[in-house]
Amino acid sequence: MKNIIYAVVIAFSSMHFLEAQNHKGKCGLEIVKAYTQEAFGKNIGYYVEFKNNAAVAIDAIEWKAKFYDNFGVLKGERDGNWSSGNFIQPIKPGETAKDLETNWVDKATKVFITIKKLHFTDGRTCN
Repeated sequence: MKNIIYAVVIAFSSMHFLEAQNHKGKCGLEIVKAYTQEAFGKNIGYYVEFKNNAAVAIDAIEWKAKFYDNFGVLKGERDGNWSSGNFIQPIKPGETAKDLETNWVDKATKVFITIKKLHFTDGRTCN
């Protein structure tokens, strides 16, 4: 009986872990991929690639980045954002854009992105 209880606890813990480690897009914005950037064995930042599947161009994005080690232990969270401007064009429908964020999360080897808020060029906001 004790082994069954352990097995159930491990199964539910694994399901929660797998669910937590997924990118989560919103309102037509998809996270194509995200990965950490390391130097000398330390996480110094991460890359994230977005794809706009919406019908309108996106000119601002806010997200939450969660960092894990290879054992699946959460090592930290950071907020991230991207905006178009003078030199950076909005993400048109069907196009992709990449962003590099710098940060320091000790022992992090994986990053997973959850979109919090979007702004479209027609003035709409999705949050």
